Amino acid sequence: TTRASSGFQRGLELVGLPLAAAVFLALYLLPTPSGLSWNGQMALATFLSALVLWVSQAIPVYATSLLAMLTLILTGAWGEAQVLGMLGQDVIWLMVCAFVLTSAMTKSGLARRLALAMVASFSSRAKWALLSMAILNGMLAFLVPSTTARAALLLPIVMILAEVYGAEPGRSRFGVALMTQEVFANSIFTSGILTATACNVMAVGFIRTLGGQQVYYSDWFFASFPIATLTILATWVLGLVLFPPEHDRPRGQGIEALRGELRGLGRFTPDEWRATFIFALTVFLWVTDRWHAQWWGFTISTATAAIISATLCFLPGIGLLTWKETKIPWDLMVFSAGAYAVGLALEKSGGAKWLMDQVFAATGIGRMSFLAAYAVVIAIAMFSHLVFTSKTVRTAIVIPIVITLAKTMGYSPVALALPAAFTMTWSITLPPHSKPNLIFYGTGYFSVPQQLGYGLLVCAIGTLLLIAAGPTWFTWLGMMR
Repeated sequence: TTRASSGFQRGLELVGLPLAAAVFLALYLLPTPSGLSWNGQMALATFLSALVLWVSQAIPVYATSLLAMLTLILTGAWGEAQVLGMLGQDVIWLMVCAFVLTSAMTKSGLARRLALAMVASFSSRAKWALLSMAILNGMLAFLVPSTTARAALLLPIVMILAEVYGAEPGRSRFGVALMTQEVFANSIFTSGILTATACNVMAVGFIRTLGGQQVYYSDWFFASFPIATLTILATWVLGLVLFPPEHDRPRGQGIEALRGELRGLGRFTPDEWRATFIFALTVFLWVTDRWHAQWWGFTISTATAAIISATLCFLPGIGLLTWKETKIPWDLMVFSAGAYAVGLALEKSGGAKWLMDQVFAATGIGRMSFLAAYAVVIAIAMFSHLVFTSKTVRTAIVIPIVITLAKTMGYSPVALALPAAFTMTWSITLPPHSKPNLIFYGTGYFSVPQQLGYGLLVCAIGTLLLIAAGPTWFTWLGMMR
């Protein structure tokens, strides 16, 4: 769908290309700073200039990714084999398989049945539809320890839900709110549950090994989950203000009409049963991944489980798709490959760590009071995702720095590092920052500037809530001692 540009967006498009060129040239000509390699400097230049182009949309996002990949190779920021190998990343295959599964569920009618059941039960108005999907995301966070898997599971349902409410990709405010809030709920609810992603467990490991303090599941849950829940509620309200739905009711129909349509679907068809089996198998493999080695002697990864499901969709007898019937946004795959190449080059070259060190050093945090230092740490940790495309790498860099800082200043590592760890999954402002972002961006319902603006506001809300919780909720829980 061709997206209608506002006057502000057209202005960004005009200045985007010259501004990106100026940013790149300024960093290219700058003498290499102490502690930063030439590779890191070129990776940083490529990253920042690509960021300008992605936000301004001066050229298509996939063209920006191709340009960024070319720049990384020509400047020597990263090797050609590594850059071109991004199309082999698990995120690319996860996205392909997620859209194959979505196509199968849509063709069979199962996705429509599930969406209609949700609408008929508790989503008869647009605002409740948005909230119910956020709640469903939070419930899945307890069961599926993978943000990408949860995004893939919910993608078919939200696609049909958008259709039920008459949302057109690239034009609908409801579509923007629905898809971006799925991104936000996925990441933010993950921050509230220790086992919802590997980087949470990694952060606790750092606090134990480097800080000498133990953090339990209950400690994490009682401290972080209320903050996550309050943020999601604020995000929901903010979304209704920024992107008020065009239709309060599903496509102008009454709820009884939708219930009648649901009843009219009758019993499950053979195609729906096949789709249900494939969907259930996918859920089973993703939910039980921690026990695979114990049961079978090997582990089926999230990506491999997705490939199994996609393969089943095409096999004779059980499958229900042909390749031509799949709806895979290949331009998004190119965009994703370039975005990951830029982010990983920045991390592998040491540019991201150098940038974080400079930010912490520039604040003069060592001379601050505890509450001032705490606020600065939370803010830096929250927005550090702007230079990382991996939650795991971000955690591995930021949390040890914060633990060392706390010990140097004479504070408890838990007091600074644990609240900072709560922010590690908040990678919500740009599509390349996480795999779920890319999956939902692929639906075409929201633009890069829309996600960036909305995401920055949500991160600001989360930052303020976490800062306010320091001397109140976290102190009451005993974290600040």
